[in-house]
Amino acid sequence: MGTPEEGERFFDERWPEARAVSDPEKTLFDAFGLERGSLGQLIGPRTWLAGFKARRHGVGLPKGDPRVLAGSFLVRGAEVLESDLATNSASVPDLERLASAALALRE
Repeated sequence: MGTPEEGERFFDERWPEARAVSDPEKTLFDAFGLERGSLGQLIGPRTWLAGFKARRHGVGLPKGDPRVLAGSFLVRGAEVLESDLATNSASVPDLERLASAALALRE
C-alpha cells in the first residue's frame, strides 16, 4: 500500500530485480478479497515474534492499513490460478507451492 517511491527504496535494498505493484488506494487488496485481521490475528504471540524478527532484518513500519492481512497470488490474465491467504499478520506465504504451480503451467 506504499507509494511507488517507497517500494523502489524497499526493493532496491532487498531484491533489485523484483517487480512490484504500488497500491496505496487498496484497489488490488479489495479486488483479491484481502480482509482486515481481527485483534487476535494482529497481536498474538506469533505476530510479536515475527515483528521483532522483521525489525531486526531492517523491515520498517507498515505502510497503509496495517490491519489488512497479506496474500500471495498466481495470476494469468484476469484469472487467479492459485492463492495463499494469510491467517494472521505473521503468516509467511508458501512461495514454493506457488512457484511449482507456475512452473507446471509451462509444461
